[in-house]
Order: sequence, then C-alpha cells, then structure tokens
Amino acid sequence: MKAVVFDEPYKVSYGDVERPSNPQPGEAIVRVMACGLCGSDLHPYRGSEAGLRTGTVCGHEFAGIVEEVGSGVKLTPGERVAASFTTACGRCWFCTHALSSRCDSAQLFGWVDEAGQGIHGGQAQFVRVPHADGTLMRLPDDVTFEEGVLLGDIMATGYFCAKNALSLLADSGIPPEQLSVAVVGCGPVGLCAVASARALGFGQIFAVDRVQSRVDAAVKLGALGQGLESANDGRGMDAVLEVVGAYEALKLSFALVRAGGVVSSVGVHAHDKGFPVTPGECYDKNVTFRSGRCPARSLMNEIGELVKSTDIARHIISHRVPLATASEMYEKFEAQKDGILKVVFDPWA
Repeated sequence: MKAVVFDEPYKVSYGDVERPSNPQPGEAIVRVMACGLCGSDLHPYRGSEAGLRTGTVCGHEFAGIVEEVGSGVKLTPGERVAASFTTACGRCWFCTHALSSRCDSAQLFGWVDEAGQGIHGGQAQFVRVPHADGTLMRLPDDVTFEEGVLLGDIMATGYFCAKNALSLLADSGIPPEQLSVAVVGCGPVGLCAVASARALGFGQIFAVDRVQSRVDAAVKLGALGQGLESANDGRGMDAVLEVVGAYEALKLSFALVRAGGVVSSVGVHAHDKGFPVTPGECYDKNVTFRSGRCPARSLMNEIGELVKSTDIARHIISHRVPLATASEMYEKFEAQKDGILKVVFDPWA
C-alpha cells in the first residue's frame, strides 16, 4: 500500500509499505478515505520531539471504512468510522470516566519508538486499529469523512479546551453570555476552540495570533479581531484558551487572564523552557490553570452535531490534496506558506 513515512527531521516520504492484514482479536483494519496533517505532526518533523523510529507511518487523524475485523469486534466490514488520535480500550477506569486519553493501554497513532514499540499512523491507505470498538466511532450518514478526520482530534481538542474553561468558571455565577475569552493561537485547533466557545455560549471571544489571515478566519467564526485590551474595563479575560504549545503563548495567556480567571491549555509543549510563571505569581492572581491531552474518544459522540452546525470543515480545510503530495505539504505547513491552514489528504487520489 501507499503511505507517508518519517525518514528524519524535516524529511518524510511517500511510497510503498507493507499493508496491515490478519487483524488480531479486538483489532480492525480500516481503509482510510481521508487523513489529516496535524500541527503536532510537526513536532517530530522539526526534531523538537525526539524518539520516532525511521520508517514509522505518520499521522493520527483519519476516517474510513472498516475493511476487516478480528475476533470479538462488534464493528463490521463496510461500516464508516472515524478514529480518535489515541487508542482507547473502552473498558478501563479512565475510559469509563470520560478520560479516554489516559486509557491504561492508550497508544498514539503514528508513533513507533526506536525500540519498535508503538503503532503506525493513518497517513496511509490502510491502518491497523487496536481496541477497535473503543477507538473507532461509527460515523452518522450525514457526517463526511473529512468531518470525521476533524472529530477525532482537532475539533475534540478545541471543544475540550473551551469546555474546561467554562466548567471551571461555573462557580463564579456569571452567565456564559457575560463571559469573555481569548483564544491564543488561531490555527486549526484555535479555530475549533473559537467555534466551540461560541457554541457553548461565551459572550465575547477574542482572537489572538501573529498571522492576520488566521485572525480573519476566526472573525468569520464569530470572534473579535480587536478590542481585547480595553475589554472588561481592562481587568483581563475571564478565560484564556492556549492552543499553541509554545512557552511565549502560555506566558501571554497568563498575562491576559484576569485575577480569578482560568487558563485552559491544550497546546503540546514540546520544549524545555519550563513554566512561564511561578506558583507565587499564580497565587497572587488567583489563577486556575487546567491542561492535558484531550480525551477525544470520550467526546466524539458529544460533538458530532457541533461539527455539522458550525460547518467547521468549510472554514478550516484549506488544502484537499492527494496523499502523494505529503512531503510538499509538510514543508509548506511547517513554513506557513500559500495560506495553508488545514490539510486533508486523499490516499486514493
């Protein structure tokens, strides 16, 4: 089959690899109909996240059709499905308490370490899915494969970030429509956070990004592109959603939040710069900080309608291209060329 594999930092290649077959108990083989290029794919690509084995099939965002199943799997061949970016057994304490990202046996698609441990990813024509019934969601008939790609990672992550902030502000007694939130980083996840914050009822949503075209995209989803400094009489934001995964972005988030506010962070901080504020600074500002990997599989059913109602795919997918163009797309995405925002690959084009 054709797939995209990691070669070395700043180099991926498209070519032939062995097709997964003979699914074991609990596994499924999925024919991939659409797969995404995620910002977190850039961490190993840039070398900032080390340890990925050469030859690993990349990618953790995919949707497709069940091709084969192993024994004990309830899904059947021919069903349309989307995967969460990590596997989920569906049975352990974490999976049954809405925290599938901390499943006892969770594995990240597209990560095989240098010792050979891990699972290959979804930027391929076929992918092996462990814990198929826990990891895969049956797609409703009106949800496209492209939308399924968004469900299993970035839409779930943006929603998780906004929902975390709102739940922590509930004790304030302030109605959601009177709350203000800033979204720091308006790439694909940030735009999903904007759409989610609006759907959850936040009154004012401010977009923060160095790239004006991304701010403009956020404005189309209901955010404000200016006026943050004077909002709330200058006391700061009720909540700040940090989705970048950069030291500077998190530092800015703590600067923007008001006393007693919430910083909700879902950015993957693949750096060694440490934390931008001290415990004392958090204490002096009464700030609540919440972070962590999104439990995508726990949220996918909850946000299925949100993907449709926000029409998020139309707003964020900038490039629909054959999988064979992956090397070029990684380069453009890393360098932010040609107005690239979200890439969805067709493995069969």
